[in-house]
Amino acid sequence: MEKKQQPHVVMVPLPLQGHVKPLLCLAQLLSEAGLYVSFVNTTQSHKRFTNLETITTHFPNIHFECISDGLPEDHPRALLTEYFEGMKRETTPHFKELLLSLGRKSLTGSSPPVTCIIADGVLPFAVGVAEELGIPIFSFCVHSARFLWGYLNIPKLIEEGQLPFSDGNLYHSINGVPGLEGIFRRKDLPEFCILPDPHHPIIKFFVGETIAMTKTSGLILNTFDELEDSCIHHVSSACNNLYTVGPLHAHINSKLGDRARSIASRGSLYSVEEKCLEWLDSQQPKSVLYVSFGSITQTSLSQLMEFWHGLVNSGKPFLWVIRPGAIIGEEGNEGIPEDLLPGPTERGYIVEWAPQEQVLAHHAVGAFLTHSGWGSVLESIVAKIPMICWPYMGDHYINTQCVNKVWKIGVELEAWDRSTVEKAIISVMETKKDDFQISMDKVAKLAEDSISKGGSSSQNLDKLVEDIRKIKATA
Repeated sequence: MEKKQQPHVVMVPLPLQGHVKPLLCLAQLLSEAGLYVSFVNTTQSHKRFTNLETITTHFPNIHFECISDGLPEDHPRALLTEYFEGMKRETTPHFKELLLSLGRKSLTGSSPPVTCIIADGVLPFAVGVAEELGIPIFSFCVHSARFLWGYLNIPKLIEEGQLPFSDGNLYHSINGVPGLEGIFRRKDLPEFCILPDPHHPIIKFFVGETIAMTKTSGLILNTFDELEDSCIHHVSSACNNLYTVGPLHAHINSKLGDRARSIASRGSLYSVEEKCLEWLDSQQPKSVLYVSFGSITQTSLSQLMEFWHGLVNSGKPFLWVIRPGAIIGEEGNEGIPEDLLPGPTERGYIVEWAPQEQVLAHHAVGAFLTHSGWGSVLESIVAKIPMICWPYMGDHYINTQCVNKVWKIGVELEAWDRSTVEKAIISVMETKKDDFQISMDKVAKLAEDSISKGGSSSQNLDKLVEDIRKIKATA
């Protein structure tokens, strides 16, 4: 009887923290299911990984590979069209060669033949290479189903004349998108939708890449059905197969049990400051505001000082992440006021990067001031921590709408002056605390149920694994 070959999945994230972590969580879930995983980083992000040894010790089925993105060392790698077009042009041959080399390894028996690829949906080179080599490919979307559904409706909105617009009113409602009634505004669309020419190359590029995600063997979303039921079935109708398997960080934690503690900062591209957890141990329950604007957001020094004054004036102790490069024009700490330098003070604690999962789960944390990136929203939901949302770009705006108006588990920070910041903190941490907590407990329970045995995400993960096993490997 012929021995069954172990499935081999090649996984490729966009080299950003918010993209690497959920894909790595999925890699760990596939590893736990017995699949062999090659996790592909760019050379630059591979150098920054902080705990590769820990990951490979716990997950011997995960093997890390790295390829050059083909761009010069000094390239800013900002998320602009030129960057993605550069990756498509320069990274394609490197990714193709990696897949061919994995095929050669399989002939020597050092690894199984490649079964399929799971690629970050915004990577512009993966689908073309997969098609050329005849390898099945699944797309992974790090955004919410609502944001993706809005994105997919851009051609329809152009056809209907809702785009482009010339009056400059970003708060005008977008109509006619089922599942997004009452919460969808021009502001919640991608930034390029403000361009006056609907045929602009930037619009064609990004919309084309997004639609390409739906044409792959399947689309994997880091969400769960019960959280976004108004949009899930619409997205499902637009793609071949849909797998909603989130929240992925909670999903892998539930699989690992006690083992999860030792790898909770998995896949961090930043050096994590663990000592802040000891500082949290000394604080009163639900008294601390956690502040983090993610790995992309940049602000002016004057903006950060307004936040600092608002935090101090609220009277709440705070743990604040200010990563290197977060302040526009400041690469290091030179010129930054002492109040914003890393370290503990009597008012709060500033760190360059925090172990966010552990921080949100800590008994001392009572609220989260966030940029509303999808990963942060999901982590906040699982930890049952109400949010104060200060959206910055992309999906942050529609995520904030959901936090504020749909799930009612937080508020939007409508301005960043010190008075508004102070009032928002007091509102969430004092005045309306019980109301937010009731809603949060309800949403968190839905998340917990989804990853439990028989839950929607658990079943969808099982289906994904089963469907991968059914694919004949490419030698």
